[in-house]
Amino acid sequence: MKKLSLQAIDNLSEDMQVPAYLASKPRQENKGLRWWYRLTSPSEPERSAPFKEQERFRRGRTGSQIILGLYLLLIISVPAGFIGTNKYLIPIVIGSTVTLFVAMLLNRAGKVSFAGILVVLTFIAFPILNIVTTPGGLSMEVLPLFGLLILPLLVAVSFLPPWWVFIVVLGNCAFTLFSLNFLPRTAELDAILAIAFIGIVTPIILSQVIVSVVAYAWVQGTTQALIRADYAEEVARLEHDLGQQAQLVAQQKMLLEGSIKAIVETHMRVANGDYTARAPLADKNILWQISGPLNNLLARSQNLRLEVAQLQYALHQARGENERLKRTLRGTP
Repeated sequence: MKKLSLQAIDNLSEDMQVPAYLASKPRQENKGLRWWYRLTSPSEPERSAPFKEQERFRRGRTGSQIILGLYLLLIISVPAGFIGTNKYLIPIVIGSTVTLFVAMLLNRAGKVSFAGILVVLTFIAFPILNIVTTPGGLSMEVLPLFGLLILPLLVAVSFLPPWWVFIVVLGNCAFTLFSLNFLPRTAELDAILAIAFIGIVTPIILSQVIVSVVAYAWVQGTTQALIRADYAEEVARLEHDLGQQAQLVAQQKMLLEGSIKAIVETHMRVANGDYTARAPLADKNILWQISGPLNNLLARSQNLRLEVAQLQYALHQARGENERLKRTLRGTP
């Protein structure tokens, strides 16, 4: 064991503490979207926050990116409202924009699930309303709008717990079958459906099922990877804390051994007759409760010896004076 000076022991006693765990590097983010995240994304939690809180932040951050993409989609849809045949498209776009703004505020406030449900409902209603309000009934030009039903799938799997995607895909498939069977249709579409209903419906439903399954598997895989990363980070943090604790124990051991050695040396000096010896430990030292009373005892003992010496000297002086008086009384010089 390396020998410590008394000053080093005292300094070690005062400064010794467990350092805080060094956090990992901050999350990387797109600097170009930083302004958007400040408006729409929930606040970033600490690196030591529980996984549930960090997962909510991840969903909220992904949701803020999706909201931006959906705003762009609504902007692109505006010209179609003026040059297209559906006069209800502009009110649908305005209503979707307002609802998306409310969802943005909820997401910023940390209400990620509520925001996700609102966005999912909005972009289920957006293509559905666009389809059912088409003048003259369903036509061949309306069929591509069924592809927009993929949007709520992506929103659900990103904003909400992944299993929500299957609820949404069931609703989408039910609406697709219902609309192509019972909503008003043009004669052209009616004739084509009579011939190739399965051929038209199958790609629409199959694409949604494939997207939902792939999105679910991707999100689940990502979540599991994040859980493993969080577990590995927790293990690393514990290992770091254990290392710091071991270092603290080693420092305390060195401090204790140095303090004991100083007290033993003080006892040896007193035993050899050096009554001026004191245990040189500061009041913050771990053994101050021993060295403090010891030093007080040694100080009192030294004072007592001085008093005894003074009394002996005074007694010697008195004896000399007594002998001088005896000689005077006897008449002897």
